[in-house]
Parts: sequence; structure tokens; C-alpha cells
Amino acid sequence: MALFKVRPSRGSWAFFVLITVAAITRRQWSRHEQQVIRRDGPAAESARALATCLFGPNTAWLLREDFVEPNPNPNTTTNPTVQVKVSPGEQRALWAARVGSWLRAQAAGPLSHEWPSRCVAPLDELDQRLLAASQRSPTLTLTIQNVRRILQGTAPGRLPLGPLGEGPAARAAASQIELLKAVDDTSGASLPAQLASLFSDVRDLSLGTRDRWSPFPLRQEQFPMPPPAQVPRWRDVPAAHEQAVLASPTVYFYRSLVDGRTHRVDFDRRSLSDTEVGSAVAWREAPRGGVLRASTEQGGALIPMEPTTRVIALPDEPDVTRRGEAFDWQGAAGPDGLAWLTRTQGTVRLRALRFDEPGRWSEAVTLGAPESQMGAVVAPEALDATRWRVTLLRPRAVDVAVEQHVVAVTPEGLVVTPGPRLAPVVFASVQGMLTCGAEGVRYVALLGARGIAVLRIEGEQLRSAQATVEATWGAEPTLRCDAGRALLVSDPPTMAAAAVVVTFPVGRDPAVETVPPLPYDRGATRMREVLLVDDGLVAVAAHASALRAWRRPLQATRWEPGGYVGSLTPGITTVREVRSLRGVSQGRTLAVWVEGDAVTRRREPVTGEAAEGSGAQATRVVETRAPFRVLMMSEDSGRSFAGR
Repeated sequence: MALFKVRPSRGSWAFFVLITVAAITRRQWSRHEQQVIRRDGPAAESARALATCLFGPNTAWLLREDFVEPNPNPNTTTNPTVQVKVSPGEQRALWAARVGSWLRAQAAGPLSHEWPSRCVAPLDELDQRLLAASQRSPTLTLTIQNVRRILQGTAPGRLPLGPLGEGPAARAAASQIELLKAVDDTSGASLPAQLASLFSDVRDLSLGTRDRWSPFPLRQEQFPMPPPAQVPRWRDVPAAHEQAVLASPTVYFYRSLVDGRTHRVDFDRRSLSDTEVGSAVAWREAPRGGVLRASTEQGGALIPMEPTTRVIALPDEPDVTRRGEAFDWQGAAGPDGLAWLTRTQGTVRLRALRFDEPGRWSEAVTLGAPESQMGAVVAPEALDATRWRVTLLRPRAVDVAVEQHVVAVTPEGLVVTPGPRLAPVVFASVQGMLTCGAEGVRYVALLGARGIAVLRIEGEQLRSAQATVEATWGAEPTLRCDAGRALLVSDPPTMAAAAVVVTFPVGRDPAVETVPPLPYDRGATRMREVLLVDDGLVAVAAHASALRAWRRPLQATRWEPGGYVGSLTPGITTVREVRSLRGVSQGRTLAVWVEGDAVTRRREPVTGEAAEGSGAQATRVVETRAPFRVLMMSEDSGRSFAGR
């Protein structure tokens, strides 16, 4: 019997050798991966602990790896959304956007003194764990230092002592302002960007840590979170509401593009009602004495806000144009009727009517010396609804003469009774005059080259306050008032605008005070609105990334954080630019009308001759603008807001 020797071929030997090398390599790689995971795992756990300290139960959705977007196939009904994997750079941008939007609202709410400065301890633990990590990035050290500096800056105990009399509440407000500065910053050094960079670098230490990155709450019981802040919902005002006028904190008028008529909208946090008024178009200016000026096809008109809303046509007058560019006017509404006062070339005239006879205006009466009056205000008499008190201001060589007239409405017409001559106001070189009314009180602000004078008129009582103010008031400054205060704001209403508040306390001398600027972000392009409320002042400001309210309580010397109004960076590629910011307040209620453009920037490839000769893919940035209009209101002096 013959014996055969089986000798493997060279190919067989090579195959077996490759199998052996692959098995050994796989085993060694598994051991290496386990070592890397053991080395990087503690750092990832510390990073998740830091995230839990900062975000509490919101950690899971803020730092998730996938984001959900609508299914591009509209015919698919079984799966309306799809999970999309993103690149590390896109993931970092997504985390920064989510963390930023969450922190902007949380930082404006009622904070505990330990948050977020308490998270320095988990950050230090993460720093120690990263010393043993396999691939610690050189930028991690700088990122941790920046985050530590920001968190330590929000600790009230580390802030310098303020002026005498400022206690823990003022120090807590100062620490919250430091947090807002870090959150609202739109540069790469902002707190959201630094946190997104830190968590992204820790997740990318190795493939093992990246595969096992699941942000779940760790040690949550050790880090109780502050109560969640209220996030107001922005509801765009319908595009058909054109030429809108915010008349009070709960009322606005608009002209409808659907029927071309004027409507009145009464709103609050819970309800909204729309009532047609008439064919008049209200002027886009604040009401005076509870009366809006309007225009119709036949001429001028008035729309009283109370006690009933109707369009009342104005009589034709010489030297008064239809649109009213050539005269100054004042209105005053009472329980039974209204008064209409005009000043044309220094001549003051008054007309009146009763609401039960809306088409019957009285004949005009001329008050004071013709062609010499600088201004006038009209107010209803406190105890007689059929009488109106008119205060006239006439400039003289070194002062301003103040005199009053009482006008009674009778069936035969208006009867004028000259009133007392009040004490003159010594104020030379008047360059401008503003008026304001609150119930039966009227204010007159005189603007000079280097100072102001504010007059408070209530019946026969006249109180005045003067001060030297270094300010440029602009073309259209604003005067706001309530029963005991007047607020003068320069134009345009930017962060750098000047504001002066004049207080008339009972039994004490008036006080004139320049309102301090907001704690930060005074850029000339940022918009700001300052309003009077019962318990102080409220400023609504458009910062770099958020629209915020600031409160200055009575007897306080500094601004403190108020409510969160809305985000100006709603998306990664979308920002909101605020063009106009108008507000109205009464008591503790205020409303703000915001207008601007939502700008979306995207990159698209360049084709044609512009792309020739370039080795890489040429791209360009394309901007798309869409206008937006939002109405926000607050019923608690700017502490919280709701959209209407």
C-alpha cells in the first residue's frame, strides 16, 4: 500500500497565518479598548455628573447625540420623523444651541445662591480625571479654565463689596448679572459654547467613550435644581394687522388688510377679543388723554378708548391739514364727552362734544393771547364732568408764564372763565416741549440746551422740578407718567439713550434722577424701552442673543434681572434682528410690541464662471429675511411675560 504525504500549499500556509494574526490582533485590540475605556470612563462619568449639576433632569435631551427632523418623504405615514447622525462639529453646534436656549431662560428665573457656582466641584473632579485620559486635547485645559472662571464669577461670596447698605439680595442680583453676561455672549467664549466644547471633547476622547456616551442624570439627589423658569411662547401678530397702535397694556388698534377697516383688540394672558371700530385709520402715536388721533377719507377723526370706542369725525378748521402736520394737539376724555385742543402758530383753540351727541361739536374758543402760546394741556375737572381745565404756557424773556382757564360746556356753547395765574417757571431758552397725562394729572417737560424742567399740574396746583442734564434728546423724545412720576427718554431708543425720572412725593420736594444704564450691552444698535410701573422702572432690552427685562425697584440704585422675554437666536443659522421696540405700562401691567426681521443664513455652492479655477468647492452665504411682529405682555411688573 502506498503512502501519500499531504503538504500544505503556500496559499494554505498564508491563510492559516493570516487567521492567527487576525485572532491575536483582535484579542490585543480588545484588551487595548478595555484599557482605554477603563482610563476614559471615569472622565466621561465626571462629565455627565457636571452636566447633571448644571442641567438637572434636562441633561438627557440637551446632550443627546441624534436630533430628530421631519421625514423628507411626505408620503411616508409610518415614520413621520427620522434620526439623523451628525458630524462632531455639527454636534457641538447643536449642543451649544440647545444649552444656550435653555440657559437664557433659566438664568433669568429665581436662582438659588448655590447654582451654578456649586458646579465648580464636579468640574474640578472632571479636571483630575482628565489627567489620566488617553487623548486629552490641548484645548481642554483652557476650556476648563474658562468654565471655572465663569462659574466662580456667579458666586455671591466672591463678588466685591458694593455700596453701603447693599445686602445679600443685591449681591445675589449682581451674581445673576454675571451669569447673564456669560450666557448672552454670542462669541466663542460664551458659557454655552464653552460647555458644548467641553462635553464634546470628553465624548471624543476615544471610540469607546463616544459609543458609551449616554447623558443620564447622575447624583441628581445631591444637586437640587432651582425652580424652572417660565419660557414665554412667541406668537407672531397676524400679517393682516397693519398700522398697529399699542394704546394701552391690554388694547391695541390695527387696520385690517382683509376689510380695510380699523379693529380694536382687547387682550390679556387668557383671552383676546377683536371688535370692529370703523373705517378710520389710527395714527401710529401714543394716545393723549385716552384719545387716539385717526384719519378717514373725509378728514381727521378721534377714537376715544373709554367709555365707548367709536370714530368721531373732527370739524374742519383753518390752518389745520387733514393729516395734522401743521398743528399740535391734545385730547381729553371724560365720562360724558371729550375735549379737542389745538395749537396753531401759537394760537390755542378748544372744542368739546358730548358722547350722546357725537356729531355735534361746539364752536371753537380761543384761549389766552393769540400767536404767543408755547403749549397747552387740557384735563377734566375732578368734581364736574361738564368742565375742562386748560393750562397755557407762554414764553417770556427769562421765564415761562403759566395761566389757566376753566371751560364749561353749556347748551349755548363753551363758556370760558379765566383762572388763576400760577407761579412762573424760570427756564430760559426752551428748545422743546413734551406733555403727558395720567387720570386728572398733567405733566409738561421743557427741554433746554443743558437742562430740563418738569411741571406737574393737578387742578390749580403746580409743582415744578428742574435739573441740569447732559443729554442729547433727539428728534422724538418720549415722556411717560403716572400719578406721581414722570419719565423722560431720549430718541432713538437704543441702549445708549438717556433717561431721567422725576418723582413728586407728597409733602416733599421733587427729585430729579438720571436713570443708570443697564448692566451691560450698551451698543448703539441695540434697542431698549423704559417704562414706569407701580413698584419702580422696567426696561426691556434686545441684547446679543435674548430679549430681556430689567427691573429697578423703588428706592433702589441698580438694575436687577427681570423676566425672560424671548430668544433672538432661535436656531443655529437663524437670528432675529429687532428694528422697533415700543411699550406701554399702567400700574403693574405692561405690554411690548416687537418688530424686526428673522435672518436665516445658509451656504450654497457657487456654479458657473465664479467657481472656475478653484480647486475646492466654492460656496457663498445666502441670507433670507422674513419680518416678524410679536406682542408680549406682563401682569407682574416685568417678572414674567406671555405672548399674545
